[in-house]
Amino acid sequence: MIQELDNRFGGSKPREARRQLTSHFWCDLLVAFAEAIEKYSKAVAQIPEYVTTIIMRSRKADGRSPLLEALVGLAVRTAWEPIKSMVCTTGVEELRRTCRILAVLICPAPEDHKAVQDGALLPLAKEGLLETSKERLEQVFPADWVQRLREGLGGV
Repeated sequence: MIQELDNRFGGSKPREARRQLTSHFWCDLLVAFAEAIEKYSKAVAQIPEYVTTIIMRSRKADGRSPLLEALVGLAVRTAWEPIKSMVCTTGVEELRRTCRILAVLICPAPEDHKAVQDGALLPLAKEGLLETSKERLEQVFPADWVQRLREGLGGV
């Protein structure tokens, strides 16, 4: 880190720039990281409750049969543990993309499931679903399914 700071801001006097950084910069940095990590930890701890709420709302909005909130909560907490550990190893973007792809693949009728359309298919399409990917979908899934899906997504 010191080398990077020297390269970018040290100019002809890197020692002077380093000296300025010793004036409470490093302790400020570490305290700020500690505070941010605390906020991050609290946010991560709230994810299962948030996900449970989203599932309950989605089922109600789509008129699907209700599930016990305790059952949904248990399933969410159980599924969250391995996913949480993958955040650091896989990365947030890749993990989010993987969850979206899996949601599309396991959904029995994505063309009829608004949450999957809005939360997985559209973001994947906006991310740059290539024409070859669309063609592959048509090879794997029934043509009428892909057509209904495209129509439901406004031709995406």
